[in-house]
Amino acid sequence: MANLLPPYIGQGEFYFLKMIAEEIEKGYKPGSTFKPESQLYVFTKFRAAFGPFYPDRFLKYKIKQLKKRYQDFSELLSQNGINWNKKKNVVYGNEKLLRENYKGRYAKAGEKNFDLMCQVFESGVMFE
Repeated sequence: MANLLPPYIGQGEFYFLKMIAEEIEKGYKPGSTFKPESQLYVFTKFRAAFGPFYPDRFLKYKIKQLKKRYQDFSELLSQNGINWNKKKNVVYGNEKLLRENYKGRYAKAGEKNFDLMCQVFESGVMFE
């Protein structure tokens, strides 16, 4: 049982986003593409912290998945009658809208790493 993958969600997701954000802060301009060497650096650093069992394909997919979650949550927050208590990470407001359009995904919890998602995905840097 000692060989089970550590949980990616939670602490792993926070550090993954943080590593990407730190790499972007090193001088990426809006419209530029996240370089393969930056990607390799982040992936290697992530594996050093969380174990070698996360292949590039998984980590590239996580970036796409995180971007989609960022877009969905941003869209939700732009809706009238929807509020987010950032400190408690609770979304509330128009229950009908939450239930019908978001299938209850955000009925209780929001995106705890949303600030980091904003840093990464609002930077204007493109990910392949």
